[in-house]
Formats: sequence, structure tokens, C-alpha cells
Amino acid sequence: MGRRKIEIQPLTDDRNRTVTFVKRKAGLFKKAHELAVLCQVELAVIIVGNNNKLYEFSSVDTNELIKVYQNTPKVHESKSPANYGNYKKK
Repeated sequence: MGRRKIEIQPLTDDRNRTVTFVKRKAGLFKKAHELAVLCQVELAVIIVGNNNKLYEFSSVDTNELIKVYQNTPKVHESKSPANYGNYKKK
């Protein structure tokens, strides 16, 4: 018996949105750390909250990683929300 599918849509209640943000941010940073350690990759996650506060996780110096990104030819994998269409969480 699995979880039911839910549509991903913006949360309207401020308190629920804040709690969800805090929990999912922690989960995202944990997954980023695991990916960096297990796959021996350099990565950075930068989040700009709705209050314009910055949150950052990086396995290396973020500024150095951004320089590498900027100096890399544009032939690289890039994703945006459009790549996921009508995403439903399982």
C-alpha cells in the first residue's frame, strides 16, 4: 500500500508554507550532502526565500564553483520546472 498521488501546487496558508519550507530545505540539503559524498561531486544549492533571505549548502567554496559554471561551455545538462510538466508526487 503506497502513498496516494498529490498534485504539487502552491501552499496558500503562510504557516504551512513556512513549516514545509523549513522541512524540505533541510531534506534538500541532506540529499545534497549525500550526493556530494557518495558520488564525489562538487555541488552547491542556493535558495532565495520569499523574504529575500539566502540559504546555501555547498560541498566546496560556492564562489569557486560558480566560476567553474560560468567558464564552462553551454553544453551541459540544465533543468527547469518546464521539464517536469504536470508533476505529481508519488
